Amino acid sequence: MFGFFKDRYREPSFSITSLFVFTSFIFLVSWGEINPFLPLFIKETLHTGTAATSWFTSLCIAAPYLVGMLIAPVWNRLAIKYGAKPWLLRAGFGSAIILLLMSMVQNPLQLVILKIIQGLFVGFISIASSILISLVPAAKVGQTLGKLGVATSLATVLAPVIGGILIPLLSFRLTLIISGGLLLLCCGFLQFKLPNTRVTPRSNQKIPRHFPVRLVLVLLGVLLIQITNNSITPYLALIVRQIDSHAGLLLIGVTIAITGVFSFAISHSVDFFINRWSSIGLLAFALLLGTMSYVVAALSITVLALILSRSLLGLSDAGHNPTIEIEVSKTIPHSQLGSAFALLQFVQSFGVVIGAFAGAFLNNSGGYRTMFTWAAIGYFVSLVVVLTSHLFPANLASENGKINS
Repeated sequence: MFGFFKDRYREPSFSITSLFVFTSFIFLVSWGEINPFLPLFIKETLHTGTAATSWFTSLCIAAPYLVGMLIAPVWNRLAIKYGAKPWLLRAGFGSAIILLLMSMVQNPLQLVILKIIQGLFVGFISIASSILISLVPAAKVGQTLGKLGVATSLATVLAPVIGGILIPLLSFRLTLIISGGLLLLCCGFLQFKLPNTRVTPRSNQKIPRHFPVRLVLVLLGVLLIQITNNSITPYLALIVRQIDSHAGLLLIGVTIAITGVFSFAISHSVDFFINRWSSIGLLAFALLLGTMSYVVAALSITVLALILSRSLLGLSDAGHNPTIEIEVSKTIPHSQLGSAFALLQFVQSFGVVIGAFAGAFLNNSGGYRTMFTWAAIGYFVSLVVVLTSHLFPANLASENGKINS
């Protein structure tokens, strides 16, 4: 028995997997315990007016995604040429330094500049996943990615609660220093433990000359979902304070985390519902549930009611996130899936950018009721768009005229 554990520990993939999972968890917690409370940091610590807080928050949320979208092709080419390890460490060390520098900002403009620079260091989790796939034995790839997925989900759930506890106890600036220091330490271990790996370009990936109407409509639905969610999520701390001006950071953290809790709890049952209802049936139900959650939020007069609405949204997220990928895979030949999913990621990032500014505009225009009302409309329109996509045939014909299964 002891020999089994001893031999297993000696496997290179075992220690590397553990280090990767732990570092990924620390990376997500480091940012996840800070970002949800960023509007309060801008408003209370940096002494910014209410209207300006919304706009500076939108810039802080959108800037890393926008810069990351523009610079991603460059990093990809460099990773292919020099290996993945330097670019993983670039993302890790760069993010840690940004966190440490954020603890010293004196005004919102300095914070925005740092968030723009942060865009040069995005992609840590995706690079970590690709390196893990290349390092572990083929038979253990699924198990390894499963561990990484669990760590990612737990970090998403726990980070806002951890931030809600640490920030009142230690202050926002000290929490930033601790987060940056821990991430710096973990990346230091990766520097010495991780071998370099080559990134293989997908030279045989076929780029479609045009995308089918059905895929375009599905992507339009995804864009609406992303804009809707990201016009709300960055401002939840401000929304909770609008409902209850005396709400503590722990209550705000729980309100933010509850969506991930319900999404994680129900995610293992998604396959059952897909087999029972079909992917489009589950997607339609999830979007309808999301619409209802935002209607409840718009009518909320207590934080408890808002938490209930966020719980419903978590169930909606668990349903529509995987089914959207299934719907995308049904609309295009297998040889072109890589391009389709790359476009899906671009649409999702673009939705984050637009949503951040839309949320700032709506918050300044009419407060949280206006934000949630438009969010409900956005989800309902996305439901109509996705259902309309099924009026058009899937384009699964390959180049030789045969149908890909």
